[in-house]
Amino acid sequence: MKKFTLHFLIITIISALLGFTGLDFPGGIVVRLICLFAGIGLMVSCLDSVIISRSQRKARRQTKIQNTELNS
Repeated sequence: MKKFTLHFLIITIISALLGFTGLDFPGGIVVRLICLFAGIGLMVSCLDSVIISRSQRKARRQTKIQNTELNS
């Protein structure tokens, strides 16, 4: 999910510019929905990257502690 963060950001910005600028065209509601779903995907992707990176740091720290305990 972390690799899609930039994609969701670009889709959210483009669809927000198209959907919320006040232009009147038949697909305006669809573009707003795409913006909503892309924004949700962006938030999930950002949270996922933060949570995963935190858990990976914790796992690395634990293996480093275990290795130093084994070497002692």
